[in-house]
Amino acid sequence: MISGERTIAMGFMVASLLLLATAAVSAADGPAVMITDYKVEPEALMPGDTGTITVTIQNMDTQSSETETTTTTTTSYTSSTTTTSTVNAEIESIRLSSRNRDIGWLQEGFQCSEYYNVGALGPGESITIAIPIKAAAYTRDGTYFPEVCIEVDNGDNVRFPIPVKVESSSVEILEKDVPSEISLSESKEITMVVANNRPNSVSGVKVHVKAKTEELEFTPECIFIGNLAPYEKRDVNFSLTPLSPGNKDISFEVEYKNGVNSHRNALESAIFVRSNADVRLILVDAPKSVLKGEIAKIDFDVANGMPKDVKAVSVVPMSNGEGKVRILPSEYFIGDMEAGDVFSASFDVDTRDLSAGENRIAFKLTFRDIDSDRIYETEGYEVNIEVKEPQKDVLPAMSFFALPAILLSVVAVVWVRVKHRRKIVA
Repeated sequence: MISGERTIAMGFMVASLLLLATAAVSAADGPAVMITDYKVEPEALMPGDTGTITVTIQNMDTQSSETETTTTTTTSYTSSTTTTSTVNAEIESIRLSSRNRDIGWLQEGFQCSEYYNVGALGPGESITIAIPIKAAAYTRDGTYFPEVCIEVDNGDNVRFPIPVKVESSSVEILEKDVPSEISLSESKEITMVVANNRPNSVSGVKVHVKAKTEELEFTPECIFIGNLAPYEKRDVNFSLTPLSPGNKDISFEVEYKNGVNSHRNALESAIFVRSNADVRLILVDAPKSVLKGEIAKIDFDVANGMPKDVKAVSVVPMSNGEGKVRILPSEYFIGDMEAGDVFSASFDVDTRDLSAGENRIAFKLTFRDIDSDRIYETEGYEVNIEVKEPQKDVLPAMSFFALPAILLSVVAVVWVRVKHRRKIVA
């Protein structure tokens, strides 16, 4: 009886051992995840700007492991196998949490506001995650601390505050050397200052200048600066050339990027363009009237009233309203003139081709700007000359009316002489 029971028990045990295996698992505490580094770009956001928080997440636990033991028993022996493996950090999600809506996760379209099923980090392994952020348009200047929240499936969750700075100061463009007025006959260099008032660097800085009408010419129209360091200033120069007189409005605009965000800032200015030329003709002498066929001599002074030298100065006669007039010389070339110089220019006008009466003879002044080499031309300076016909037909007319008087005078003279001789003879 005992022998039979033993046989049955042994058979049952063998069958059980052949069909079943017992597994024992022992594990240490879950892995420890930390944020080991972070970076905010741009360093300071402007209200309404977008940016990026880049965090480095690392599994700091290098010792957590799990051990699995498998035991197998047969009729003849019992064996066990032990397997030890490291524990990975299973990151379930990463999101951004903020007490207010000043700094939040940037959502574009149907993009989610957190990352799901990021993956597993082995002991000592790390991963870099970029979180898109945006500062609300109404955000005030200051430093905000949105929290990066990491949910770990098999470990402790992490909440890490990231300092994000918001600064509304901008890049400005200011006048440094801009004249309030300029002569129509000169080019002027103007200087502007581009100032980065921000605590972080900006990139892609460009300065544009334009007039509200096409009556001012700028060279160049745009200057590229590039990067500006925090609180850095830079001078930019433009050459200004007026094309017509009067008040002219000018617009300056600086364009720059704060991170990936484009910004602009403008400055309105004005300049008055004087119509009178600073290099000008001054009439010295001209006859009020001449007889037709005579030579009329006209004398000018050419004065350089500009604060700088000019070159290639010439006085050129222009035709009057009735056609070409013979004037010598055809061009009076003076050449270079220093500031304050005065030179003379004389012309002889042949009046044979002029009609009787008032005649207007125009002269223009041309010169080159010594800085820009641009040619300037003043408006025509008119000289009025009255041309009179010679007195050819005046004498016959006078003889016809005066003949009787002349004859009477002759008769009287003869009568007086005859009478005088008679007295002598007597």
